[in-house]
Amino acid sequence: MISEELQNKYRKYLAKQGKLYTRERESILQSAFAREDHFSADDLYFHMRQEGVDVSRATLYRNLKQMAEAGLLIEADFGHGHTHYERAIEGATHEHLVCKKCGGVTEVRMPEFGEMVRLAAASQNFLIDHYQIQIMGLCSACQKTDATC
Repeated sequence: MISEELQNKYRKYLAKQGKLYTRERESILQSAFAREDHFSADDLYFHMRQEGVDVSRATLYRNLKQMAEAGLLIEADFGHGHTHYERAIEGATHEHLVCKKCGGVTEVRMPEFGEMVRLAAASQNFLIDHYQIQIMGLCSACQKTDATC
């Protein structure tokens, strides 16, 4: 179940856009926030269909984009040819280790790196909304199977 605060934030965003908070939008929001991983629109679409939720791909794509614009989701491009999403959670900034071979994504939290980012932004009087760091390479499993290593 999603929080009232989250629903209200989305309602306010939609109202500014002249749009309504519908049952279908709530269903997409609930499904997106039930995920704790990085997911593509297609991942969420197939999951929702398996759960018996009837939603079109176009509606899902459009609403995920709106949720990102509203600050509820964060969009990320891991080089897989499509956008991934994750929940935007206050204070949960993290970095991503992305395997170039298998496409796996691992989140790592490096508070000291985050502090460096905050100091750099402060030195330029820059207000950070969020940041994304992607470190590309090979995961341990792919290192074992990669003949070039």
